[in-house]
Amino acid sequence: MAREDYEPQSWRDPSVDLWAQVRDELSLDPHAQRREVREWTQYYATHQGHVDASLERAQPYLWHVVREVDARDLPGELALLPIVESGYNAAARSYVGASGLWQFMPGTADHVGLARDWWYDGRNDVIASTDAALDYLEMLVSRYDGDWLLALAAYNAGPGRVDAALERAAAEGIPADYWHLELPRETTEYVPKLLAIRRILVSPRRFGMTWPSLDNEARTRAVALSKQIELAVAADMLDMSEAALRRLNPGMRRWASTPDGGRTLLVPADKAAAFSRQLADAEPSELVHRRTHTVRRGEILGRIANAYGVSVSALRQANNLAGDRIRAGQTLRIPRDGKAPPAEPTRRYVVQSGDTLWEIAQRYNVAVEALRRANADVDTLRPGASLTIPGAATPPAPTTHVVQRGESLWSIADANDVAIADLRRWNRLEPGGKLEPGRELAVDGPAPLPDFYEVESGDSLWSIASRFSMQVTTLRSLNDMSSNSTIQPGQRLRLQPAVSG
Repeated sequence: MAREDYEPQSWRDPSVDLWAQVRDELSLDPHAQRREVREWTQYYATHQGHVDASLERAQPYLWHVVREVDARDLPGELALLPIVESGYNAAARSYVGASGLWQFMPGTADHVGLARDWWYDGRNDVIASTDAALDYLEMLVSRYDGDWLLALAAYNAGPGRVDAALERAAAEGIPADYWHLELPRETTEYVPKLLAIRRILVSPRRFGMTWPSLDNEARTRAVALSKQIELAVAADMLDMSEAALRRLNPGMRRWASTPDGGRTLLVPADKAAAFSRQLADAEPSELVHRRTHTVRRGEILGRIANAYGVSVSALRQANNLAGDRIRAGQTLRIPRDGKAPPAEPTRRYVVQSGDTLWEIAQRYNVAVEALRRANADVDTLRPGASLTIPGAATPPAPTTHVVQRGESLWSIADANDVAIADLRRWNRLEPGGKLEPGRELAVDGPAPLPDFYEVESGDSLWSIASRFSMQVTTLRSLNDMSSNSTIQPGQRLRLQPAVSG
């Protein structure tokens, strides 16, 4: 819960602290008294791993986002929107096909003019996607006569759904504002999430958090590419690893940039000027180590692809071939194998009592076999064990039910066609525990495990571990505790592995 007896965070001047500048430029109505905003504030305050990881990932990109938001005189809250969308992960891909910092769907990307081809995906280009996202948001806020909440809802759900909801509201005589519209659940939570993060940024220590300082200067610069360049060559010029360069540029889908140039490469700011000079002075042959093949009489595309260990599709794309027809004497460019290595880190999941491999794989949209291989061909799950989720998107949150006065666990289970035992397991309910009105229960899958738990009077390590379906040894390990360690009321215990990447 929010505290009143806290020492306010000391903020540096916005001219020297980028997050202070964002805070200084907040302009939306905070709607702090709305239940939805307060609930999401509490959620983020007790799931700090997501916010901490997002702020860490934002560092190479935030200066560019804030500069563009500021140049357009838009609300500072928009610089927080990628936390809600992708956790500031430029490589993020959702299970429904959205991609990038701003989570553009393919159709929307095409609508706003973000280029996508075999070499490049503009949705994962931080500079291009930020420009496109803010263009789109400006168009939406104009469409809704300056109402930013409706514009944000339309960014999430699409303007067609918002328009239909406004028409229904007018027909039914209900207020035509965001808070009263009949919208998909994800959209009804979208704005409260953003306003909750805004609320924490305004006064982080009130919610038991510290917002890090970030020097108000560019950490990366975008360098124009007039020639094709292999990312491995670029990384050598920049004296950095190819993996690190790819993490900054997940929009580059292959081993090299687009053949006709016209793109930019995001590089460390202190190396940008020297890199630009090297590029200008380099001969094309120094930037791309080309492999070519001269077609001999009787050869077919499939046989050539097999000989070089590449797919026929890759061979077609690299040579702008519409089909498989080739001729003797023709020179083909031979691409390297496949795509760039994925930049998105794997996730960790702590096994809860009753979990199965199939259920976990379904929640994270990965194959059971992929899950097994990522965890040493595991077959038996032990509560408290930590699983690697390969290439995972964030799972959809379970459907929830807010307990009303007079309801019982039996009536809620009956209304949602689930077993009482499952309700207890999914929500970690103690036998005989009181069901308080206003409590939110997950009714079709496990409620998310909090990052932290605050010790209450009477708690023991055993009772806490039992409540959250983990072993005491796991709880000790997560909190660097020895077998002799004791706990005190008010102490915060970590329940999830720290998020990295």
